[in-house]
Amino acid sequence: MLLQMVVIVNYMFQLVWIALQLIVAIFLSVKMIKTKTYNLLPLILFFFTNSVRILFSQPSLFPALTIIYLILNDLLAIWLVIFAKLTFFKYKKSSFKILIIILITNNGIDYIIRLIFQITIPLTIYLDESFVTYYFVVLILFSISFLCSHLWLGITAIKYYNSIKSLNIEPWIKRRYQIIGLSSILYIFSIFIYYLFPSRVIDYFAFPYLIYGFIILGFTIFYSLCAFIAWVMPKSLKKFFNKDFKRPVEKEYDENELMELINKELNVNK
Repeated sequence: MLLQMVVIVNYMFQLVWIALQLIVAIFLSVKMIKTKTYNLLPLILFFFTNSVRILFSQPSLFPALTIIYLILNDLLAIWLVIFAKLTFFKYKKSSFKILIIILITNNGIDYIIRLIFQITIPLTIYLDESFVTYYFVVLILFSISFLCSHLWLGITAIKYYNSIKSLNIEPWIKRRYQIIGLSSILYIFSIFIYYLFPSRVIDYFAFPYLIYGFIILGFTIFYSLCAFIAWVMPKSLKKFFNKDFKRPVEKEYDENELMELINKELNVNK
């Protein structure tokens, strides 16, 4: 009975994670259309892809669609890197080309190995002992992909926050990039939990592997919640961040105006 309740709670948390990411994707889609901020498109694709790929993650349910899951899975990091480039380095030099080359190569190898050996992280099917090495190769490739995308976005967003925090713009705008940066960096720690899972298949809902799963899910929900707060920030939270901020004329800026204002302030303060 207790195990059944734990399983139900697990699926409920997964639904919360999916709902949060879909809400962010829909909200950003509307914002992009209204403001024509097309740099948001890769981020929209990231959240949408991340939420729908779970539908194809069970080979026993969708054996013919496993290939779609693998493609979606390997696109996630690429979407994030493209978003960071278009948002923070549109007219600046960056590590974008190097990261893209690494990700395409890394994810291409990951795709081939997973497709041939039907490897999942953590393992959900029996893997012949002679193929266990490939499991650890995929785990390392997964980690590289995660670090190249989330770590780069996190560091970039924090640097951007530090560069604008002294500017005369509304604090909630600054907090957005701080939240994105910190949540992306903290999310990276979830990849190390995967190394605790066994290289042999054991009941995913058995102790202590169920605990590992909950920890990873906790990281994921935290990341999704931070994304929700950063992008779909409620007016009450904006007012909280702006409580000590004074502007002669109150104005609600759209995304294009905000970026123009920030870039103008940065150029003035160089």
